[in-house]
Amino acid sequence: MGASASTIHYPRDSEDAFEALQVLKRKLPAELVLEILHYAEYWVHSQVSREQALSYGENDCRNRTPYLISDPIQGGRSPVREIRMEIWSHDQGWSSYSEDHGTYRNSWTWFDLGIERAIEREDVSEDLGVRLATNMHASRVTQNHQLVYRAEDDLPWMQSLQAEDRVSIIPRALFPGWQNFVEKASIEIYTDPLS
Repeated sequence: MGASASTIHYPRDSEDAFEALQVLKRKLPAELVLEILHYAEYWVHSQVSREQALSYGENDCRNRTPYLISDPIQGGRSPVREIRMEIWSHDQGWSSYSEDHGTYRNSWTWFDLGIERAIEREDVSEDLGVRLATNMHASRVTQNHQLVYRAEDDLPWMQSLQAEDRVSIIPRALFPGWQNFVEKASIEIYTDPLS
């Protein structure tokens, strides 16, 4: 028999995770089952992506329109265990500051994190001040920004996420002539429905 490729299985939704909990509780204490499911990272996985080339100048960024917004977070009070984001982008490819070319110094195109709350909760998106990634100064070469945030990183914005909140990637550009060219992006959120 040939070896089969290993496949990661995620619960489709909270009900799957609760069913796994009930099955394991028939043979093991509940505290141990919760530990097992936590260390196995048996989390609900949601993913959204967008592939559309768009350009954002300073005027386009005034209203902080997201390029990509996640699905609503599933789970309980503090369910988010991990967030992975990828952004493919570059700036306009030129500037008058040749000493900064090929660096991140004085780059005026970047991406902010947005959090959109459920209607009954206070919106905090503009107050976050979390920069996800910055484009290389004066480069037409598309960069792949890969970001991973985990619950154990102790980030206040991540700890504040609750069920029904949504996470977004917001393109930014500042000053005339600066353009943020976005090609595609993705957001993956892993939630623990048992927390």
